[in-house]
Amino acid sequence: MISLRHLSRAAAALTLATLLTACSGGASTDKDAAGIISELAAKGLPANLTVTYTEQNDPNKLLGRPNGYTSKAAFTDERAARAGGEPGDVNLGGGVEVFQDADAAETRANYIQTLTKASPLLAEYTYQVGNVVLRISNDLPPSDAKAYETALNKIVQ
Repeated sequence: MISLRHLSRAAAALTLATLLTACSGGASTDKDAAGIISELAAKGLPANLTVTYTEQNDPNKLLGRPNGYTSKAAFTDERAARAGGEPGDVNLGGGVEVFQDADAAETRANYIQTLTKASPLLAEYTYQVGNVVLRISNDLPPSDAKAYETALNKIVQ
């Protein structure tokens, strides 16, 4: 026989699962990575598109592949660009990766965060909203990185 206590726990678990699913999977965009960077700039952020990746120049070889992103682009932010590097390096500003769905984006964001925790040299801010991963240079202070996250939350709904 099922007790009221077990039923209450089951209802609470179901409610929590529903809320978590709604938070992670509700947002999505059909914009590509370059379009999102344009939107970030339109919202007043100093994001200047530098590289739109193709199958030929994608350094991660994930573009268009199973579980990979559907588009990827990089930008500079003059506040971070003093750090130096090659065009497309996250430390010059940031990058955007767009995935087929939120689950794939979450997997990628978790992977990046695992790598950056293992090596301080790879540190960066990584935000995932819906099917988009936004990577921001660690050379920016937290408040500037947060402004990118806030803008992304308005772009991806």
